[in-house]
Amino acid sequence: MEMQEISVKEAESTVYSKLKSPSEDVYAEASPGQPSARDRSGSGGNAKLPDEANTKLSVEVKEQQEKDLQVLGNVGLYRAVCLLLSVICLVLLLVIITLCVKFPSQPQVCHGTEKGIEAKEKGSVTEKGIEAEEERIQSTEVCSLQTCQTQYFQQQSQVPACHMCDEGWLHFESSCYFLSRDRRNWDESRDECKKRGADLAVITNKTVQIFLTKKGNLMYWIGLRQRTRNWVWVNETALGQSYWSGSNRQGDCGLLTGRDPPERSWSSTSCDQYSFYICQRGR
Repeated sequence: MEMQEISVKEAESTVYSKLKSPSEDVYAEASPGQPSARDRSGSGGNAKLPDEANTKLSVEVKEQQEKDLQVLGNVGLYRAVCLLLSVICLVLLLVIITLCVKFPSQPQVCHGTEKGIEAKEKGSVTEKGIEAEEERIQSTEVCSLQTCQTQYFQQQSQVPACHMCDEGWLHFESSCYFLSRDRRNWDESRDECKKRGADLAVITNKTVQIFLTKKGNLMYWIGLRQRTRNWVWVNETALGQSYWSGSNRQGDCGLLTGRDPPERSWSSTSCDQYSFYICQRGR
């Protein structure tokens, strides 16, 4: 009896141990054909791992593509800048070549110095002598193109060329003037001027007025006459600037008095009076 009781107790203890820590899935035994809870939990965990790996890989690929696009954009910008700089350098090179061809590297030399001009006016040297003097000066006198042009035109307006005005005529600006030594009335004086290819002088600016007043020391007819109470020059232009000595007009023809101040050296008298005269013609 005692042996049986011990065997029963051992059997109960073994069953109790199996129930407490079963070696197999009791649910699988209870429901054949259905996956156990352990299998379900294991399979679910393994399914999540590929999804996370794929997501991470796609993010990395996208970031790499964005970096590649950014690099390509920078390369295109650098190429455009290099192309623009190359075009600018080419244009500058062409400009430099054009300037070097158009303008010589040697400095411009001024011609026609004051000494040569005075010599021409006085007629004291020949043309060959003037040219020799200019060649000598060229080796020492250097100036810019603009200075040469300015000096040249200033001298041209003041210095006559050879035989620019006939003998006995005075040159000033762009005209030749003849101060007579005989006296005639206004109409006869004009006829004499026309015989010389000229006409009575027309004074259109202050420089001419000063020049003629200083050159003459007598009373001269000028090309000014009154018509219907208006003073008109012989070239049919109306009187502008005037240099009358007073407001009282004694006649219809104008005179210039050489010994008076240039600002008031004009007077008027009868056209039949005899006086010296000034002729003017273009050079």
